[in-house]
Amino acid sequence: MDFKPKYVLTSVLIILTIALSACGPSSTASTIGTAVAMTVQAQNTQQALLTPTPQAVDVPSPLPPTAMDATQAPPTAPPTGAAGGNFCTASAQFVSETVPDGTIEQPGATFLKTWTIKNTGTCPWDTTWKFVFYSGDIMGGAYVYPFPQPTAPGDTVNVPISLVAPTTNGQFTGYWKIQSPWGMTFGDSDSGNPFWVQIVVGSGTPGKGTASAYSITSVTYDIACRLQGSNFFYTITATITSNGPLTIKYYWQHSDGPTVGKSTLTFASATSQSVSDVWSLKTTANDQQRWDQFVVTDPYYQAFGKATFSRGCQ
Repeated sequence: MDFKPKYVLTSVLIILTIALSACGPSSTASTIGTAVAMTVQAQNTQQALLTPTPQAVDVPSPLPPTAMDATQAPPTAPPTGAAGGNFCTASAQFVSETVPDGTIEQPGATFLKTWTIKNTGTCPWDTTWKFVFYSGDIMGGAYVYPFPQPTAPGDTVNVPISLVAPTTNGQFTGYWKIQSPWGMTFGDSDSGNPFWVQIVVGSGTPGKGTASAYSITSVTYDIACRLQGSNFFYTITATITSNGPLTIKYYWQHSDGPTVGKSTLTFASATSQSVSDVWSLKTTANDQQRWDQFVVTDPYYQAFGKATFSRGCQ
């Protein structure tokens, strides 16, 4: 049988009370009080021994948020496109063109404009890529042209489109872009510009100074130098581009004043030709910068940039 400690102590208390009451009334109260106090103290001590002491539990403090490890790579930007389920980059670079800007066409004439374009991205181009009209004058062309042939990254492709000149005189410009199979459109990725065709509808060269006349559209320079004896000889070559059949009169203007090379140059069609000017300079001349310039006087005045150089052959 299992006796609980509090019942045992209670029984002892009762026995002591009876025994002490027999000793006399004068000591009964104090004796009983002392016995009760001792009994309660013993009970409390027993209870304390039997009651488990709560144990403190360590609760970890939440850690403060930390910054991204500097060695971790930041999230990368999303790719520009996808082809065949693989991400790739779509970009292009203008290389060359036919029908230079400002070419004069007869009203209603059909002409073929061709752009040579380099694939500078990582996406291979095929016939699912398109050349699409963007803005400006469409000039009788279609709105969409499939790419004529597959073009791998790093390769070039010729993109020809057939156009029709408007029937009214004036300048007309059409802008075009490339379209990926997923709908992204882009032009020349270096400049951010579309590809364009610009023509002038007119009737040739009706008179001097007329805006619709054929003219020189650009001049570029190349400089070669050689040392012979006590002189440097500079050969300045100008490459001149015309937008149609044209005869011009021109000269070379030097930075030190004189004009040289007054002459005539004839273009049978929209094409380019090169002419040169030779300038000699003593090796003892000062080292100031000099320039040479190609100037057209007829059918109207045009001056084109300057080819600059300093003394000596670099």
